[in-house]
Amino acid sequence: MTNHDVSFRAKWHDVLFICLYLLFTVNSQATETKHTFKTPAALVAANITTSKDALTLLTQHSFHQQLFILANQLSTVEINQQEMFDKVALLSILNRHQELLTTIAEHPNAISYSHYRLHSETLLKQNNHSSFSTLLTDTLSKSLVAMNDESLYQLEAALGWSLPGAQDYAFNIFKRYQTLPTLTKDQAIALIVNSHLYRVLANVLPMSNKLIAQENQKRYHIEPEILITTPDGVELAATIVRKKNQHGKQTAAMQFTIYADEKSHTRTATHAAAHGYIGVVVNSRGKRSSSNTIVPWEHEGEDATSAIDWVSKQAWSNGKVMMYGGSYNGFTQWAAAKHMHPALIAIAPYTAASLITGLPYENNIVLTANYQWAFHVTNNNTVDNSVYTNWQKSNQLLTDFFTSGKAISDIDKLAGQANPWFQKWLQHPSFDDYYQAMVPVKAEYANINIPVLTITGYFDGGQVSAIDYLKRHYRYNQNANHTLLIGPYDHWSAQNKPRSHLGNYPLDAVALEKDTEEIVFGWFDHLLYHTAKPKLLQDKVNYQLMGSNQWRHSSSFAMLNQQATKFYLSTTKNQESNYALQTSPEQQLAYLKQTIDLTDRTTEHNLLPWPIIQDQLNDPNGLVFITAPLTETQELAGAITGHFSIEINKKDVDIGYNFYEIDPSGKAFYLTHYLSRASYANDSSKRTLLVPQKKTTVPIIDARMTAKLLKKGSRLAIVLNVNKNHQAQVNMGSGKEVNNESIADAGEPLIIKWYNDSQINIPLKPWNETK
Repeated sequence: MTNHDVSFRAKWHDVLFICLYLLFTVNSQATETKHTFKTPAALVAANITTSKDALTLLTQHSFHQQLFILANQLSTVEINQQEMFDKVALLSILNRHQELLTTIAEHPNAISYSHYRLHSETLLKQNNHSSFSTLLTDTLSKSLVAMNDESLYQLEAALGWSLPGAQDYAFNIFKRYQTLPTLTKDQAIALIVNSHLYRVLANVLPMSNKLIAQENQKRYHIEPEILITTPDGVELAATIVRKKNQHGKQTAAMQFTIYADEKSHTRTATHAAAHGYIGVVVNSRGKRSSSNTIVPWEHEGEDATSAIDWVSKQAWSNGKVMMYGGSYNGFTQWAAAKHMHPALIAIAPYTAASLITGLPYENNIVLTANYQWAFHVTNNNTVDNSVYTNWQKSNQLLTDFFTSGKAISDIDKLAGQANPWFQKWLQHPSFDDYYQAMVPVKAEYANINIPVLTITGYFDGGQVSAIDYLKRHYRYNQNANHTLLIGPYDHWSAQNKPRSHLGNYPLDAVALEKDTEEIVFGWFDHLLYHTAKPKLLQDKVNYQLMGSNQWRHSSSFAMLNQQATKFYLSTTKNQESNYALQTSPEQQLAYLKQTIDLTDRTTEHNLLPWPIIQDQLNDPNGLVFITAPLTETQELAGAITGHFSIEINKKDVDIGYNFYEIDPSGKAFYLTHYLSRASYANDSSKRTLLVPQKKTTVPIIDARMTAKLLKKGSRLAIVLNVNKNHQAQVNMGSGKEVNNESIADAGEPLIIKWYNDSQINIPLKPWNETK
């Protein structure tokens, strides 16, 4: 990924969190050299109104030549400094094909760049007497026959791009840059990379996809769509893949998903079959050939259980079903586990979603970026990707909503389209019976005695919900067999193979070793056949400590926070005009006061930081508390706990913080972001309003986990603030349902007093490199 724009990766089933990431971060700029590049004349002159207009430009020879000239202005040093995704694209457009092939061959995740490899290999072989398509067909068809099942799948997955998705991404890049007379270096690279990517994919994908599909037909029994009818008469479409040379009954590896896409399902099920399982992907009711009404979330537990029952009774089944998958497909596993069909023997939910602890709510606060998701999954019997194709329109809606001061329940009026599902969820701002009917609650976790593997990331929008399931499982089931794998990943990379960089942060080499599905199938094999565990799963909690190039391990999630250091807020400014975050409380009770005009929509508070690494701390309007420099290297691993002591002049407030490491040079490394509604902090199922002008304790709940090696001389900074920005609804503090509050309910400015007996427990311990 580039530092300013997220380079395209067409995995549409992750679109709800990718959209959140894009909407929140695309306008952030990393510090870069001020050298500028002239915007290509073909782009400036083009009529870019629709995605079809983008296709016209993408296939224009003169535009490609102008991109070549633009890329040629970059030095070799500048090209080599780019993360792998951008570097290979730049080498490709500059026709440095042999260098590209060498670069890919030396990369630990070389398979992910197969589209560029095939493109360059074919061009190097091409002469005036042979076509690109003919050469590609001849070379690839021979190599496919020689591949084993897993290698064939890995190539298919690496080529699993969406050409229309790449076109839509380029369209948004064009719209953003067309009116700019000049481009920064990062903008120029984003334009070159995403435009050339489409050109490479258009040359490679049509023939490669055809050849791979033909080879798969030789190896597997593929049933792309069959219809399961449940005892209640519900119809569920399913894709099933079995090895042709496999005999006897086998265990099924199943995903249950609302993201209906036959091509994607076939690829997913084929990977399971390549590992010796019966690959099964079942869709939610109303999807594909199902005649039922589409109902997201509400019936997935019962329907998945019916699917498990059906699968376990088929002639090819040995009566055992394992579930896996991420995001919404992680939620459906927990929904199925609520009912615990005896055939279900293990689940592996990664980045597991939840309506109330993930999206659209996080800690009872409505996040705005998920607004369009219901259209994406209910507009038709597959998925409607068009709702995400216009970033400018999506960004403008969130900006307009924030500046309008309207209640979140009125966002439909700004959008110009009714969104009944979103409105339904707004009627349930607490963890009430509506949500509890979908997922395990309390004693139901005690019945989940099967092995569970949770995978998530420090920068994953779904981390809060993923770990909430884990914590509840252990809270209500002391014998829970639940393993966690977590590292420096976002929502997409937690579910897949990570790239070399996340934003402008270069991942440690060992962090690149995580291949989520391979770990899951290795874990399944361990459970069934007593093979060795995947090497990253050495204990119940397995985390990649950023900056150490090590994976670390703990026997429990709770233990990570047991060796925490208690910090307190000081109320006296230091020479840097900040406040100390100190290990002993001040002797006299005191407070710092913030006054925030909730009607002022020119200033935003508690924005999600980006990029990860900044030249200096840039969090302008919160209260900044910084520790003394560390006297020895420390390991930070776990989630912040503790409480804030506050007093407000209203009945409620949404508070939050951003947490950073400040290295000895002054650079800031963004670690975690937090937001919480004070009235729900003690119980997400019951709102308890605050008493104005009365000091109260607000616990820190469901804070995100992070893990990083902190070098001697580094400091930690926490920026306390009130949550008021376009990324979420604004709590006016009137005491009304926040979902119905508007700017008219704001009243006098919010006054919040942060008391110095607030306690912030940071999970620090001395660094032991050999552990």
